[in-house]
Amino acid sequence: MPTYNTAELRRQNRNRVFRYIYSSDSPVTKQDVAHSLNLSLPTVGQDLKELQEIGLLETQGTFDSTGGRKPRAIGVASNVKFSVGIMLSNYHIHIVCIDLRAKVVAQKTIAQVFEDSDAYFQEIGSQLESFLDSNEIDRSRLLGVGIALPGIPDIERGIVTLSRTLSSKDISIARLTEHIPYPCFVENDANAGGVAEWWNHQEHENMVYLSIQRGVGGAVLLDGVRYMGRHHHSGEFGHMCIVPGGQRCLCGRRGCLEAYCSTARISSDLGITREEFFEALEAGNTEYQKIWSDYLDHLAIGINNIRMVLDCDIILGGVLAHFMGPYLDDLRFRLRNISSFETTGDFLKLSRYLSWSTCVGVALHFISDFIDSI
Repeated sequence: MPTYNTAELRRQNRNRVFRYIYSSDSPVTKQDVAHSLNLSLPTVGQDLKELQEIGLLETQGTFDSTGGRKPRAIGVASNVKFSVGIMLSNYHIHIVCIDLRAKVVAQKTIAQVFEDSDAYFQEIGSQLESFLDSNEIDRSRLLGVGIALPGIPDIERGIVTLSRTLSSKDISIARLTEHIPYPCFVENDANAGGVAEWWNHQEHENMVYLSIQRGVGGAVLLDGVRYMGRHHHSGEFGHMCIVPGGQRCLCGRRGCLEAYCSTARISSDLGITREEFFEALEAGNTEYQKIWSDYLDHLAIGINNIRMVLDCDIILGGVLAHFMGPYLDDLRFRLRNISSFETTGDFLKLSRYLSWSTCVGVALHFISDFIDSI
């Protein structure tokens, strides 16, 4: 059984106090904290004083008095710490800055074709500095920069094994981060998206994050912990076979979910942008309506397969989530029609951050580590 000295016990209590206030939807009082955590008022008072002195908590008004002095409303201080998340895709660099509460304070998308070159990696660093300058982000409060991309990081070998969607194989993590003068963390894009959704859906014991963009992938979270699988291949939903002998996938096999539900099918394969596809769809383009109906049918099969195996909520994210709001009920209807069990389809939800989940999730690595250190 581990033993703790007095200083460590005080640190643990301080961390509990901060986490309680952090997880509250609104400011709380000292009495709320003491009662909920079963701590004495003097202990809580000392913890609150220390957390306010280092700038993590602040007084945010007062509550009505029930007799005597009005109790102070205490909440997490704004703009005390920041973290940046970068997502690399085939044609863009996406950058997000979040605060300590995982609120997006700035975001930007830069058109840039991916390539495994020093010039490209230098461009990432240049775009990051420009982003920080234009949004007046205090670098002294920047915890770090997370980078997400469609690949599997191998920290021991110092490489990222890229997916076929980026038309490259292995890249050096050192080269990838060479031009970023801040602490860096590299993660798979779908896993990062799953972390972002779990952060805001912690009532779910288990959850699947399904990322639909040019590549299709995802993450499985069991009690909030990512299940990676023996070879870190867990969540590769895009390469489940849904049509034996069907369309050719980038992986070389036939009938994969990604072959039918990559966003390329409703954009570059047609020689248009995603925005143009959905504008034409809303305008009543019959050709696009047939393509979209077929797309949703295959997506429903993939989602139903995941639900049958894992029986948990599924969060739909990635680029597609940005456009799915008006069509979510239609997709749920198709799920009800093919499900072997009675369901309303409400287990399927849209990502809170839509197409920005991956950036937020990889940035949360540093927020999580910082909270653990308090």
